[in-house]
Amino acid sequence: MVAKGKSSNTELQVLHVEPSWKPTDPFAEAIRVFNWGDTPLGVLAKWPPSLRHAVDIMLASPFPAALVWGDSMTVIHNAAYADVTGTAAPGLGSSFEQMWRKHWAQVGPSVFKALEGQASFVGDAPILVAADTEAGNVWSALGYTPIRDEQARVAGFLHTVINATASVATLGEWRDLTERFEQRIAEYQADRERIWALSSEAMIMVTLDLRLHAVNPAFERMLGWSLAQMVGMTITDLLHPSDRRDVAEVALDVLHGPGVRELESRVRHNAGHYCWIRWSARRDGRFLTAVGSDINQERENAMRRSEALLRNNQRVTVVSQLAGGVAHEMNNLLSGIGGSLELLQRRIDQGQPERIASYVELARGSVERAMSLTHQLLAFSSGQHLSPRPLNSTPAMMACGQLLLQALGPEMLLEWHLDNDAWPILVDPGQLENALVNLCTNAREACNFAGTVTIRSFNQRLEDDERALGGLEAGDYLAIQVEDNGQGIASEDIPRVFEPFFTSKPAGRGAGLGLPMVYGFVHQSGGHVWLESTLEQGTRVTMMFPRCLQVVEPLATPLPPVLMEPANGRRLLLIDDENGLRKLMKEALLEQGFEVVDVADATGAMSKFRHDGSFDLVVTDIGLPGGSSGRQVAQAMRLLKPQQKILFITGYSEHPIEQALLDQPGTGLMLKPFSLARLVAQVQSMLVEAG
Repeated sequence: MVAKGKSSNTELQVLHVEPSWKPTDPFAEAIRVFNWGDTPLGVLAKWPPSLRHAVDIMLASPFPAALVWGDSMTVIHNAAYADVTGTAAPGLGSSFEQMWRKHWAQVGPSVFKALEGQASFVGDAPILVAADTEAGNVWSALGYTPIRDEQARVAGFLHTVINATASVATLGEWRDLTERFEQRIAEYQADRERIWALSSEAMIMVTLDLRLHAVNPAFERMLGWSLAQMVGMTITDLLHPSDRRDVAEVALDVLHGPGVRELESRVRHNAGHYCWIRWSARRDGRFLTAVGSDINQERENAMRRSEALLRNNQRVTVVSQLAGGVAHEMNNLLSGIGGSLELLQRRIDQGQPERIASYVELARGSVERAMSLTHQLLAFSSGQHLSPRPLNSTPAMMACGQLLLQALGPEMLLEWHLDNDAWPILVDPGQLENALVNLCTNAREACNFAGTVTIRSFNQRLEDDERALGGLEAGDYLAIQVEDNGQGIASEDIPRVFEPFFTSKPAGRGAGLGLPMVYGFVHQSGGHVWLESTLEQGTRVTMMFPRCLQVVEPLATPLPPVLMEPANGRRLLLIDDENGLRKLMKEALLEQGFEVVDVADATGAMSKFRHDGSFDLVVTDIGLPGGSSGRQVAQAMRLLKPQQKILFITGYSEHPIEQALLDQPGTGLMLKPFSLARLVAQVQSMLVEAG
């Protein structure tokens, strides 16, 4: 209903809009509860405004009517239409073509005209809809009225059915009623202001010089900008720098050419991050009108694809790949160690010590490679120890620029595109540096040592909780991308790139542990990583880290090396259940002048600690037999002696040691395997710090 009143200069019009799909509508509730998710239309909650308005029109029809929508011609009808087609016919959500297949020769031509935008009423040649009923044969005249969407494209048509069994005069009355109803439809669709205000899609009007003229409420909700905030701005001012040229070209094409154009671009939210929007644009008089849909979730599907494919891959294949890779690498290393020891023993027996040192060096080199291998595997399995801290990524990454250039080599070009206002992240700075080095090394190989590597960072906000299904919860993230213009990776290999020991490089050019290390580090940091690649075009690896809201402390300046002092009889308690390793560690420490008491389990350790006097340092493995871990032993000891110094050693722990425990004064951690020299140096360093 429209009420009009006069003011001094203008005529006031008040539009009272009644709620759609009132409970009194005969078929409204059936439409509302129907499972539309199983049809091409999708769930009702996500229907566009134009479809919802078209359903309002159909329900307002005074005679049997059906709304036919979309490429699949899905049917939504009222109660009277169901009576006409018969209870045995397909109903809500079915295909119009299937519903009228018996009469398609007569119906089809009018349908195609309607989809081309031509309304028609077929009254001169009624169709026999039902035969031999109680009332005899039923003849019907059919009407077809095109319905347009937000972009003014024909999205479907309204199909009306009028009983033509009665006299010609009665049919004429129905024809007049149909024409009046079609006029109501035209008026309803012409109400663009209502669609503009109620649409869930972002709508904008842009002048011919690409300046924003108007935005609808959905645009303000989606991107946080009001028209007042954008006075004097062009549409390109809101775009991501990488998208501005493409958008400008499409806008000019629309302004000076016919038809509707579509494109995808990143638009800056008022909060600082970018949202992916899919635009449909057309010229409308003096303006360019564009309608945008949020496609962030669609874009993130690619983000989740690599992990989903890896997770869903056959477990037996992955385990076989891992076991085979470990066996191959370890066999090579053990062969080097075993051969060196064999020749060492032979030369000792022969009394020929001249080459003993070279055999020792060969064995030591193999051991160091084995240590590196185990650390890489721990990184992939997220079993490595991290020391995360709030970090401003831009200066941290720039600080390791020289190291990355060394990893890339002289023929590679490194480009930086870092966000100066990047959100802080909580990561281990050393492991972030290692990840970048690994990615740059892979890029160098992909470019055959001559190409370009681009490192980017930008803020990204995920607002839909459904995105948690891919491993990322809704929230703020910092994205770090490393992209090369190398040879790329075959599509069939992409699902396997994060598997340990998988490599597409030629034999002898890497063991296939670089990307698994990156994968483990990012996931252990609470983030997500994925890879996109096209053959002959390059590869891009994206790491997403959650935004950190803690205060960022400046990076500490490294302390000068401390001077080691003699042990002077300082007492150590050594706890490890591996007898051979414990004996070697004890001998190395005794050789440096320490007094060492060694035990194999938590019970013996607590007994020695209580009854054998004080210890300057306790060295304990984290994994111990008997049900008590090294961390529990340390906590019990510090209840008795709060200042007790503890050095944890571990090869792997299912539950990594808490960072809060490691941050306590007098606490250290060493990861197995390590050299005896490193153990001695760590012990001496902790005792020097004790004073």
